[in-house]
Amino acid sequence: MRFLILLFIISFFWSCSDIEKDRHLKKIKGLTNLVSKLKKELTQNKISDISEKNIAVYTVINRIKTYYYIDTIDIQFAKKMDAYKEIRKSLKYLGGNYEKIRTSLDEEKICLTRLKSDVINGFGQREKYADNIRFEKNKIQQIISLINNYNSDKAKFTLAFDSLHPILNDYSMRLEEKFKDK
Repeated sequence: MRFLILLFIISFFWSCSDIEKDRHLKKIKGLTNLVSKLKKELTQNKISDISEKNIAVYTVINRIKTYYYIDTIDIQFAKKMDAYKEIRKSLKYLGGNYEKIRTSLDEEKICLTRLKSDVINGFGQREKYADNIRFEKNKIQQIISLINNYNSDKAKFTLAFDSLHPILNDYSMRLEEKFKDK
């Protein structure tokens, strides 16, 4: 009789640990799917042709520096040039942030894979699995915040580049033509 009671108690605790294991695995699977979704979203929002845009901005700024010889500066033109120079700075910043976020997502996927393996095999301290999952979830929330900032900065960059580049590129080309005609 004691053997049956002992067997019943052991099987009860064993089944409880399986329930926790299943919950942990479901949470990890959800986080892994979220990371995959975030990576897909990030790659869709990548700024295309960063190097080409950087060269285009540099070329226009250099052309204007080389051929702009006027005693007085138009205030509107100066504001446009300042904004255009900020575009160049933000382009470097955006490219770096994209790579940091992409790397963070890759690292997070690896961490989740390891955590899933630990839960499946029962490695480590089982009582800390929930804390580890919560920690990984917080890291993903931070990455989501970084992605939102990146998307916001990218939208500002795109708006500024699309509005200023054609105007200043045209102006710099006209300056170069005037200089060559002299």
